[in-house]
Amino acid sequence: MNMIENSKEESSSRGPGATHGSSARREPKSRRNSFTLIELLVVIAIIAILAALLLPALRLAKIKAQGIQDMTQLKQQTFAWNMYASDNNGMLVRNGDQTSTPALPTDPSLLSGGANYQWCPGNMITYSPYQDDYVKDSALFPYVLKPELYHCPADYSEFKFGPFIFPHARSYSMNCYLAPIVKWTSSGGMGTRNYYKESELVQPGPSSIYVLLDESEFSINDGFFVSDPTQGNHWQDVPSSRHGGGCGISFADSHAEIKRWKDVNVLNYTGKPTHDILGDSSGDAFWLQQRATTFIAP
Repeated sequence: MNMIENSKEESSSRGPGATHGSSARREPKSRRNSFTLIELLVVIAIIAILAALLLPALRLAKIKAQGIQDMTQLKQQTFAWNMYASDNNGMLVRNGDQTSTPALPTDPSLLSGGANYQWCPGNMITYSPYQDDYVKDSALFPYVLKPELYHCPADYSEFKFGPFIFPHARSYSMNCYLAPIVKWTSSGGMGTRNYYKESELVQPGPSSIYVLLDESEFSINDGFFVSDPTQGNHWQDVPSSRHGGGCGISFADSHAEIKRWKDVNVLNYTGKPTHDILGDSSGDAFWLQQRATTFIAP
């Protein structure tokens, strides 16, 4: 009896929170608020997948935006081209080849009424410290007043001299049949028409005669783009393909578009081994030639 009472007393002396033995009962630790390695890897994988899905879409959006800006600039330039004709009794602004750019932009022949007054002098084949000045010598500059309107937003070509980099000042060239200073004479048996007045833009018509286009950075030199229908399937000058395989092009009625090229020789053109190239079977060279001029009897 005494043993039972002693046991009860001993048990009650421990209290309600007492435990048997020497080790205390441990409460489980709460889970920490942090990522495990596996969870972190899953998040990284999801981000990588989303980036892979979004980057092509963003790239296409950028190409589209640059194309829209390029067409806007070409429309502005062509509108200025039309305004010049309206202000000069219907005479088109003249277009000069490489022989029509003097050594200095201060040459008097580049002034209004001068022998070399033209839509845009200068040569992009080699760097000139005066390239921006030649742009400002443009007969159309008083109408547009912005040098950046002569440069395609997708044209990243530049001249490099050691640590110094100079972007090209001009990306556009003009149809060689539009008021050439040096008359463009075709080499074929049939003659081709040079246009000097607005009233002469009858065939193939203003909506079908191109004025300006975005020329390849590997081809551009003067502002005089040759696409001669008597040369057959041939590119003497090469358009750009920087707008998703196409280039901006404007027409005499002031509309502009992005022309997508199929010619692999244009799409893969890098200026080598020669400046001018043959066309392929796509017919792109003929497409542009038909929008440059029309045939006349020799």
